[in-house]
Amino acid sequence: MRRTQSTWSNSTVSFVVATWMAVACADPAAAHDSWLVAGANTANAGETIRLAVVTAEVFPVSEHAAEPKRITEWAVIHAGDKREVSSFAIEGMELAARFEMDQRGIHVIAVALHPRYIEIESADFNAYLEDEHAEAALAARHANNEPEKPGRELYTKLAKTFVEVADDSKDTTYRQPVGHPLEIIPLSNPCRWNVGDEVLVRVLRNGQPAAGLRVSCGHEGLPPHTYVQNVITDEDGVARIRLNQPGLWFVRTHTINAVERPGSTAEVDASTGERASADWESFWASITFRVTGVE
Repeated sequence: MRRTQSTWSNSTVSFVVATWMAVACADPAAAHDSWLVAGANTANAGETIRLAVVTAEVFPVSEHAAEPKRITEWAVIHAGDKREVSSFAIEGMELAARFEMDQRGIHVIAVALHPRYIEIESADFNAYLEDEHAEAALAARHANNEPEKPGRELYTKLAKTFVEVADDSKDTTYRQPVGHPLEIIPLSNPCRWNVGDEVLVRVLRNGQPAAGLRVSCGHEGLPPHTYVQNVITDEDGVARIRLNQPGLWFVRTHTINAVERPGSTAEVDASTGERASADWESFWASITFRVTGVE
């Protein structure tokens, strides 16, 4: 069984956290991501693996723990079966669970958070859209004479990771969609990705290939909003990524669209049950994995 351990020192972590704090204070509009990180992406049969929901500007240093009530679903998919992760709790800055990997093969672990409403001052909202390269949303705001209007947004976070138990090269469960409205699908086994590999991922939006979306990837130790690559998905929703360093990595993507009509389900903050006057609905999707080998 192979594992990749983090090599961060305490001083490195302190520097990265301080860097994030400086950036966050300077740019409150900067978007943050949510990740699902496994303690290991390979395991022996019967081994218990820690799983953590991480909310981070600096991957994977969590800023705060997601509240348990924010979880819509936390599930493990294996061989066509879905099992619920029902026992999780706040541990420091993370929302964590432990799951016994008692079956051989690939396990897809997926978390969906309840939608949450936020209202952002106009300048900050425009800066956020620019940061995410959300050109269509920016163009729509200008076309509708709304660049000075606050951004009223309902956002949903969706995250996945993968664990391979007792090496099973024939298992392709990693390709199985979990049904998230925005989802990243590896097209080869992410538990076996190595330094120097060029790998493919497909983005699905509402179950269909999403063309023209920006996909970003990076690894632990990068400053906030810094990526190794930014790739635009092709007509089949596919992006090609090169892995140039060992360690913990992520791939993430984002969509934002105008809410089509008042009173739609997109305007309900499911974490509170309150109706919010959202003009925009966004989804954030991510996967995490470990890259092995030598640079």
